[in-house]
Amino acid sequence: MPESEVRKFSAITDPIDQISRIACIVGGVCLVAIFVLIASEIVARNLLGTSLPFSWDFAAYMMGGCVFLSAGATLKAGGHVRVTAIHDYLPQKGKQVLDAAACLVGLAICLVILFAVSDMAMLSFHRGSTSSSVVRTPLWIPQAVMAIGAVVLSLQMFAQLVRTIAGETLHNDADIEDQL
Repeated sequence: MPESEVRKFSAITDPIDQISRIACIVGGVCLVAIFVLIASEIVARNLLGTSLPFSWDFAAYMMGGCVFLSAGATLKAGGHVRVTAIHDYLPQKGKQVLDAAACLVGLAICLVILFAVSDMAMLSFHRGSTSSSVVRTPLWIPQAVMAIGAVVLSLQMFAQLVRTIAGETLHNDADIEDQL
């Protein structure tokens, strides 16, 4: 496909890429917050003889947020596991068809995950479910963060499908090694 045709799709893919980058930054903030919470817990236990009752719960919630919010950017960067045993031996058109099929299957899986996590968050919200810990965190809050991450991953998978259809080459191992 000519460069002008590929650029037409950038109006779709560029905003999705930006959303993925922002979500990944928030995921990184969650990772730093996990470190701060666990370090604070260790200091509180060892120096003050007390525990922070919320630290482990909030760290677990942030871990879910970190994983889900960073998944879209990881997909864009080619960081997810990809088996290329057949892919590497196909002609370019075969690679494109295989990539498109993989993106379609991946998008279907992402949408199932999105539905499941969103449904779980909505159910927790409607039931007023809270954690069983002392803090009694409303569970829909961390579940909603996971649902937002699932939206971002689904959007990024759609963007990857658009790129494949437009004839762009998705990341391969050499691209990833160059980024490291």
